[in-house]
Amino acid sequence: MQEMQEMQEASTVTEPLTTSAMLESPAIHVLLQALEEIGVTHIFGVPGGPLVPLFEALAQRQRIQPILAKHEEGAAFMAEGYARVRRGLGVCCGTSGPGATNLLTGITSATSDSIPVLALTGQVATSAFGKGGLQDSSSGNRTIDIVDAYRTASKLSLMLQNSQQMQHMIRRMVRAALTGRPGAVHLNLPADVVKQSAPDDGLPVTKFFSHTLPSGDPAAIQDVAATLYAAKRPALFVGHGINLSGAWSPLQLVAEMLQIPVATTLKGKSAFPERHALSLGVFGFGGHPLAEAYLCSEEVDVLVIIGTSLGEFQTNGWDKRLAPPHRTIIQIDLDPLTIGNIYPVDQSVIGDAKAILKALAKALGVLAPLPQERPHPTENILERMRTETPRYYNAEMLQKGAPILKPQAVVSKMNEVLPDETLLFVDNGNCLSWAGQFYEARQPGTVFFATNTASMGYSVAAAIGGKVAAPRRPVVALLGDGAFGMHGMEIHTAAEYQLPIIWVILNNGGHGMVYNGEKLLNGQSYLTTFGNPLDVSAIAWGLGIDAFKAMNLAEFEGALRHALEAQVPCVIEAMVDLEEVPRSLQQRADTLTAFFGKQA
Repeated sequence: MQEMQEMQEASTVTEPLTTSAMLESPAIHVLLQALEEIGVTHIFGVPGGPLVPLFEALAQRQRIQPILAKHEEGAAFMAEGYARVRRGLGVCCGTSGPGATNLLTGITSATSDSIPVLALTGQVATSAFGKGGLQDSSSGNRTIDIVDAYRTASKLSLMLQNSQQMQHMIRRMVRAALTGRPGAVHLNLPADVVKQSAPDDGLPVTKFFSHTLPSGDPAAIQDVAATLYAAKRPALFVGHGINLSGAWSPLQLVAEMLQIPVATTLKGKSAFPERHALSLGVFGFGGHPLAEAYLCSEEVDVLVIIGTSLGEFQTNGWDKRLAPPHRTIIQIDLDPLTIGNIYPVDQSVIGDAKAILKALAKALGVLAPLPQERPHPTENILERMRTETPRYYNAEMLQKGAPILKPQAVVSKMNEVLPDETLLFVDNGNCLSWAGQFYEARQPGTVFFATNTASMGYSVAAAIGGKVAAPRRPVVALLGDGAFGMHGMEIHTAAEYQLPIIWVILNNGGHGMVYNGEKLLNGQSYLTTFGNPLDVSAIAWGLGIDAFKAMNLAEFEGALRHALEAQVPCVIEAMVDLEEVPRSLQQRADTLTAFFGKQA
């Protein structure tokens, strides 16, 4: 949102035009003008007949660069990765019919993870609605109603029915995507309507949405400050909302003022620097044993929960030990419906995490100095727990001379080689656990998960969007061979645009998370491994990507260092042990057992 504010401040104040002085432009140009005004630089998509007006206008204007993806779902993930890194609006597009339905999963993922993405879908000309036109998705003649299909997958889904609506409609789309709890929006564009003239009042879109966020009730913030001040063993449990808000600095300030240990959710990883003395690591799925030991300790008397919906992954299946009767629970969130949704709450503040934490730090600062008799957590319970449960790992120690490469050792080795500023996109599957527990996020806002919809193949494409948004930063994707099978062709997109991204692929011969999970649940696995395993390196070479196959830690480290120096797209295929089971998966298996019920 900072970029939005800067653009608004820099824009020239323009007097409203009278109706008679209204400018007229093709509707598609009015749309693109609005996207240019909020700083959109790229649109990710796959062309098709009804999208010709869009690509024609992009070519004429030469301000927003289209990126040609291999699949529309990949395009949506690229836009989502772009939006996460840029902390602004991402845009993707797909043609009518299958192009639009292919985008749907990525848009669902963006909405569930509160990422602002605009999906533009083509539509056949209005004169062809219901006549059996090719890829008609207007709902006539037994075809899908694509606008209706997107309604539960996005914050707003509309069709442009008249070119006169365009200026108002794009302002409404931007407002919905960027304000309140962010999310994806969808605009369906009939091919004939977007070429018709539309009025343009000359006012920038930045004047039509809020640039401020709710900052919380001051009295409630004072109450929270007083409770924290009086606490003996407080803890902070923070989530994705910290990263969305950019609340890294005030979070660290509050933690340091009272020496409060900080745990994050998996999706909130990198909300707090993990080499900090107060870092507990991740709690929940992919969690660190130290975070679990501290947050579930009977000695913690106040738990402050910030910016997390407390879903299954975030709480180890809604662990009751997070909210025992003796513990004061404080919850802070932008969405009032999140407050008290899972655990009972003693105190709450509704608003933006960054604004509230700034105010909380100020309130703590005016309190009297801490009593000298108050012990520091780092001098007692936390130090004792660290002795019993080491916080950090060593790759060689994890490998322990095992003949097959261990995935956790691979991820731990990444800590030694990758620069602190690396942006890491993590895919779904066992990679979640390996990255959550063993990767160290040393700078804020540098690790990205998409765990609500949890689509496999996410990181392959999202890393491309992230690199487009931050071309000077190292970008790495961590995924398994099963996820590579979903969207691996998107690495060709990086080859075409010469984007130096590194894909680290943990190849265990199939869908390892499902394989391990089924064995934990039933003692055997079913259809989870490939009879003919993917030769990822060969596929990458065929797509014009430098590729390396690592059978041990030394080969992996050498390949990773080479990839960083080469500054070209690179794939590193690490051949890892299928039988290596993450500790989080055992906890997940226990949760699933509770869901399914015991067999008779």
